[in-house]
Amino acid sequence: MRRRGLKALVLTAALLLQLSLPALAAGPRLTYRDSGSRGARLILRDLGEGNVYGVQLELTVAGSYASASFTPDSGEAYSPDCGLETARGNTQITVYVTSRSPLNDGERLDLGILELDKSFSMPSTATVTLLGRELKPLSGGDGVTLPVSEAPRETGGGGGGGNSIPTNAQYAINVEETDHGTVTADAKKARFRDKITLTVRPDRRYELESLTATDGQGRELTLTEGEEGEYTFLMPYSDVTVTARFRRPPQEPIDLPFTDVGEEDWFREAVEYVYRRKMMTGTSETAFDPGLTTSRGMIVTVLHRLAGAPPAELSGFPDVPVTQYYAGPVGWASANGIVSGYGGNETGTFGPENSITREQLATILYRYAEKEGYDTDERGDLSAFTDREEISSYAADTLSWAVGVGLISGMGNGRLDPGGSATRAQVATMLMRFCENVAEME
Repeated sequence: MRRRGLKALVLTAALLLQLSLPALAAGPRLTYRDSGSRGARLILRDLGEGNVYGVQLELTVAGSYASASFTPDSGEAYSPDCGLETARGNTQITVYVTSRSPLNDGERLDLGILELDKSFSMPSTATVTLLGRELKPLSGGDGVTLPVSEAPRETGGGGGGGNSIPTNAQYAINVEETDHGTVTADAKKARFRDKITLTVRPDRRYELESLTATDGQGRELTLTEGEEGEYTFLMPYSDVTVTARFRRPPQEPIDLPFTDVGEEDWFREAVEYVYRRKMMTGTSETAFDPGLTTSRGMIVTVLHRLAGAPPAELSGFPDVPVTQYYAGPVGWASANGIVSGYGGNETGTFGPENSITREQLATILYRYAEKEGYDTDERGDLSAFTDREEISSYAADTLSWAVGVGLISGMGNGRLDPGGSATRAQVATMLMRFCENVAEME
């Protein structure tokens, strides 16, 4: 009864869907290749023109069989349980395969493997119904009786096709390199229908955007999501290529009030970052002044906020009045060894209104990272910068660290400009990179 039910489904679809499709050329045939004593790999040939989206195949084999299973060649194809009817010493087997994309490659369609519960011989004929888009039978394909013959032996490698493929043949799983995350497969090679598990691990602050696995003919395989970060697929008769893309999760849009920070400015993302987190504000309600230099007192105040504004004694620097906004932050930074005065903490001045240089900023961030217990072992190569001889002796190691962790990348002209004043745009960028690369903050 299952066979009649499947055929009724096809005929009902044909009545409901009045879609004109290209006619098939005369003379299609079914070929097979033995796939073990209880299995046969089926290939339809000489299909002519037109895309095939579904196949209903009926075979009558001699003998009585209790079960049958069919595995499609395409990972995108769907095939329900085979229909079985036994009468007068013969068993009629009905196979139904469908897909959202064409199953055939031109005049050839690699169906898959039919397996019975014991050894069998293929019949000399089969009845085939070919279905087009939206499951309407193609012209000339409604219940056509086709000859069945053993497939000719072919040469060449790869998956799909009618090659003589040993049952123990293995195919490669190639995972393409990607940025901002990793994808690993639990095997480098596998046999047909082996279950492969992919493990996806995005980097911090990133998420998986897309993951695809394609066979040797470029057809996308079905991925089944399992436990967190795990996806599985069934191995086809070909090598598989796995491709992943990761992205930063989209944040809620933020309307910057600053008229001097454009959408295309290189520092736009950094200004949004520090403004969203209240690390930096504007110089007025509508201006950020990205090209304005930043004072030493302002930098210490920003780091004090980043640390959660802990209480601290006053610094004792003679040029840090107790009435200034940066008095408490300078005292906190001095007590924790993050800053020192120009002549030492005992008798020197701090210079809170002085513009901070790029090497001073790198040094302060390095000392803050040490104080917070962050990893400070990374070092970068300063030899590529033409002005490396201008680096102050105290800042050589801290600038190497800043380059190594990506806080500073030079001025675009081969110069590091260690003694140059850090602009507000540069400070915002360094703070964003510090939070992401060193502090690993979300």
